[in-house]
Amino acid sequence: MHWDDELEKRILREMERRRQEEKPLHDRINQLEAALCDAQLKIRHLWEEKRECLERAQAVALGGVFPGSELRALKKTLEEAWLELVLVASPQAEALSQIIRLLERYFPDQNPR
Repeated sequence: MHWDDELEKRILREMERRRQEEKPLHDRINQLEAALCDAQLKIRHLWEEKRECLERAQAVALGGVFPGSELRALKKTLEEAWLELVLVASPQAEALSQIIRLLERYFPDQNPR
């Protein structure tokens, strides 16, 4: 049985040596995984910022083309058209409703319909 004990000790020493050898690699993997998570969060945040900037740019552009009173008149006309589409059960009513909802973003002082 002596040779079994010696073999077991050698195996345990080898396993410990490998564990020590691989520890820096595992630590580095953990660091890289954490950095990857941070980068993914930052990318999501930047995409959200980009979307918000595009919406603001669209609002500025729309305000330059349609002054406030004209934009309100446009919205009113679209709402009337939407109501007519709803009354005739047109499938286009939903698409127009989405357009009106987008337009309502430029009227933060008004309650959405």
